[in-house]
Amino acid sequence: MSDNVSSINIGFEAKSSVISSIEKEFIFKFIIQNKINFEIIYNKKVTLALLLVQTPKDMEIEFPVLNEELIEGAKVEVVFYFLNNFHKFNSEIMRIYDNKALLKNPEIITKNPQRKFERKSVNDKINVGFKIKGEVVLLDYPQSETNYYPSKPPIEADFFDLKIEKVIERFNTKMSTLVSENKIRMLRNVKQFDYEEQMVVKTGRILYIQNIYADIPQKQIMPGVNILLKSDWIKYERLKHKTQPYLINNVLSKYLSDLAEKEIFSKAIVPILYRNYVVGLIYLVNTIQKREPISLKLLTYAYQFSKLLSYSLRINGYFKEEEINTKYYTVSINDFSPGGLSVIKNDDFYEDKLLLNHNLDVKLDSKGKEFNLLAKVVRKFKNDFYHYGFMFIDITLEDHIKLMELYNSI
Repeated sequence: MSDNVSSINIGFEAKSSVISSIEKEFIFKFIIQNKINFEIIYNKKVTLALLLVQTPKDMEIEFPVLNEELIEGAKVEVVFYFLNNFHKFNSEIMRIYDNKALLKNPEIITKNPQRKFERKSVNDKINVGFKIKGEVVLLDYPQSETNYYPSKPPIEADFFDLKIEKVIERFNTKMSTLVSENKIRMLRNVKQFDYEEQMVVKTGRILYIQNIYADIPQKQIMPGVNILLKSDWIKYERLKHKTQPYLINNVLSKYLSDLAEKEIFSKAIVPILYRNYVVGLIYLVNTIQKREPISLKLLTYAYQFSKLLSYSLRINGYFKEEEINTKYYTVSINDFSPGGLSVIKNDDFYEDKLLLNHNLDVKLDSKGKEFNLLAKVVRKFKNDFYHYGFMFIDITLEDHIKLMELYNSI
């Protein structure tokens, strides 16, 4: 190692693990839809590639710039970033043609492998700026007894393009062939709710009427999916209308007969949760004419979609007004690589600002050249000084090229 290169272990907080084959299939579909870069490592050189097609046997990848050292039969390492974790697998180049190649589909993918690059000491020649968001303010949505924060999309949902309009369009298209009626109602600034909506909003649970001739469910019927039970209906009816116990069965029977008069055979209302807010409701209805219960499989699908939509809303800035008083800080970098950087301070000023596992919008500044990135605080510790390690995440091809150029110039 040359004298101007030093390596410190900022590592990864999570332990290395092997992902399941089911999760692997979801990840590859997600990577294709969202054009996440593969990093092909061969002879200590990194070449970027996009995954185009994946089959059980192989994967077709495309290189923006092909590394001329790559040959058919070469054993390569592949690294990519997905849902706040680096992933890595070993493969073999089966065929090269034009600027594309076929890789052998791996049997094993490892999550949170060891670091990819050695860090170079930069002697305070590069600055990093980052935003620290202020206090969380209340949003104008009804609040629920149930809390859900969408840190990642559910693996079970078969959506890979996370643009809000695409997510909703695909859901509506699918539902239109499976139920008589479906709609999504967003609840920003909404104050008026009918009886069944009030129960869903208050509890954060799913209202599910399998069919109007059956009793309201008296026990949970799907693992991990909370529906309103008959006991919840009774509790809410007594709280809302002070109904005497001996009259409650009549009230619930009247509710089911009212649905029949509206020609509704089966119905579900699924809340879309963000933190402890109900930000929207998903309605599914089968009519008397269709005379078919909303299946448990379909209900589970709608529930997974509610979590995915919550995630999509968050990453697309739908709730950005909840954070105010954003402040901007600039500090000198101690060492740097295309995978991350570290900062060393002699006081505790940043201890309550740089929180472990939090994502930050950062700006790198070197000799007047600036570019913006997303980074995650993956390490912090104190000996004689305060140390903070950052890992770059969700890097675009353009940004990766800039990082490599900056790294090679040090």
